[in-house]
This record gives sequence, structure tokens and C-alpha cells, in this order.
Amino acid sequence: MKSLLVLGRQKNIALSELESLYGAENFTRINDDIVGCELNPEDIDFHRLGGSVKLASFIREYNYTDWNQVERSITNEIINLLSLPIEGKMQFGISSYGFDIQLGKLRNLSLILKNKIKNSGQSIRMIPNQELQLNSAQVIHNKLIGQKGSEILIIKSRFSTIIAKTTEEQNIDSYSMRDYNRPFRDSRVGMLPPKLAQILINLAKPADNDIILDPFCGTGVILQEAVIDNLRAYGTDIDQRMIDYSDGNLKWLEKAHKIDKPVILELGDATNHEWQSFDCVACETYLGQAYSSYPDKLVLNKNIQNCDTIISKFLMNIHDQLPKGKYMALALPAWDDRINKSFISLPLLDHLEDLGYNRLRFSIIQDEKLFYHRPGQIVARQLIVITRN
Repeated sequence: MKSLLVLGRQKNIALSELESLYGAENFTRINDDIVGCELNPEDIDFHRLGGSVKLASFIREYNYTDWNQVERSITNEIINLLSLPIEGKMQFGISSYGFDIQLGKLRNLSLILKNKIKNSGQSIRMIPNQELQLNSAQVIHNKLIGQKGSEILIIKSRFSTIIAKTTEEQNIDSYSMRDYNRPFRDSRVGMLPPKLAQILINLAKPADNDIILDPFCGTGVILQEAVIDNLRAYGTDIDQRMIDYSDGNLKWLEKAHKIDKPVILELGDATNHEWQSFDCVACETYLGQAYSSYPDKLVLNKNIQNCDTIISKFLMNIHDQLPKGKYMALALPAWDDRINKSFISLPLLDHLEDLGYNRLRFSIIQDEKLFYHRPGQIVARQLIVITRN
């Protein structure tokens, strides 16, 4: 193990993204929040990841998990990590993953470390924990990554304790700006989060110089994330207003991020459009009717059938246009089944082979668990990756 990644809220989706980019063989599940990786931190393009919130370098592993024993053993190890000959004040914080301990124990350890380092003559500031893990805002705003800052991770696995040091943190300010500061947004067509757009692009596995197509481009979130990743992008939508919105958002992005990468935009119905040349596809398809409260069963079934018909027609239309061996990463609608505590998927998923597609299977997770869903939402997104057969 050379590095570790802290998974975001949608853990199964984060794991599928890592497998798509780097291969399942490089990852080992440490606990619910953490995966270990055989790659060096510098070999992981962290800012390309939408599903992982921290990247850390492996420091040491202890063959026990009792917190009191861990606390006695790791103090000197962490002091050595923090005691760097630097000018000015150093800042540090500690995050714990997998340990069932009171917050006070972690704060006590932080104070012990602070006092010992301070007594050695080093000026140091401790970032107090409000929870067992420091969040991204605390790490970034307190500059805990870099020469004068450190976040130490204390991680419990099944039989051991791992010490690691954060090297990269998800830039929540950048995501927020790209999401909420865009000039054109429309809740009626869904609000695809930039992180999920990144994940869909990564699941589509674009090669260098590939053109990535979004046939349901909406306000252009996938297109903007593609050009940020230096990919060529191509978007179509049935609604001229969405094409105009995408164009406006991309022009804003060009100024905000100093990006000069042309994007093809066209008006087109995904069920019958003939696209220009493209290589792979990443998109959020038609999600159907939005609900503020749970609908009547007959109303819901009619909506499901409508979505299934439209997306089936899209898949039949694009089949012969998709290059063989290339991938389509799709976010399909699914609906919260409160009674069975599961999700209702589109019927077409049982007939993908009849539509001419093979579904990519993942090794790290089960495909049926790839749902992007927030508590209280009725419509979820189910992620699939397919190729033409």
C-alpha cells in the first residue's frame, strides 16, 4: 500500500470511478470510508476524481486496533511527521476513520501532540475537531496541505491501524463556483452536480484527444467538466433553450477558468439525431417528471413507461453511430421504492442485449448498487456503463 483515498458520500459510485480509471487490482477496501491503493499519490490524478474527497500517502501500519494502544504508539510517529524545521507557525489537524471513540479522546491526543511539539521550540497551531474527521473546508481554509500544514489520518481496518498524511483535498470552493455561479441553471431539467458529471466522464473512459458526446446536454454541466479535463466535447439537446444555456455557461467558463477549447453544440432529438463524429458518451438521460411528493402508483408507472420508451429509442438510434469498443456512461432515472426500501429501475435494463448492448460489470462493487440519491428525493440516478455488441 502506497496511498489511501477517502471516499465521498456516494461510496459505490466512487469505487466504480477508481476502478474505471486505474483498475480494480490496485485497490483494497480498508473500511467503509477508505480504500488502500498500490499507486503512489503522485500517480493519481486526484483533481480528475469526482467521488473521492481526500488522497493521502501511507506512513505506517500497526498490527492492533485498540485505541489506547494506538494512542501510546503513534504519538512519537506523528511528532516526527510534524516536527519539520520550518520558519513561522505550522498548522496541523487529525482525522480518525473507523474508530468508535468519543470526540474528546481525539481532541486530547491533538493537545498532547501540540504541547510536545511546542515544547521542542516549534511554533504550531492545532485545528480543533468538531467531528472525528476534519471536513474539506477545514483542511483547505486552514492550509493543512503544503509545507506548513499537515492533516494526519488515523485509520482502523479490520486487524490493523494505519497512519497516513493527506496530500490532496477535494476543492469544494471550485465545485461550488462551477455549480452555483453559472449564469444559466434550470431546476426543471434536473441539476446535475459537477462531481457526478466528472464521474460519468471517467466511467466513459475517454482516451486522449477523444470527443465525448452528451446527447442530453441540458445546461452543459458534462460539457464544462469535459473541457476542464482538457477533453473535446460535443453536446446536443432537443430544446433550443438548453443549447443557448449551454453556450452561455461555456462562454462564462471560458472567462472564469481561462479555458479556450471549442465545443460543438447542436439542436437534436436524441431518439433520431445523426451526430457528427464522436468517440464515447457520458450523459444524464431524460429523467421524466419531477415530484415534490410521492406520486400515485398509476401516475408513477406511466412516467416510468414514458422514460423507458424515450431512452430505448435513444439507445436504438445511437447504436450504429457509437464506435465499437467505446463506452457509454449513462445516468438513468430510478425511483425510490419506500415500501421495499430499494429503487425501481427502468425495464429496459433487463433487455440491454436485445437493444444491442453489453453492460460493463465492476469487480469492486455490485452494479445494482450504483445509485446516486439524496435522502428525501423521489427520483434517483442509476449509473450504468455499456458498449455495443
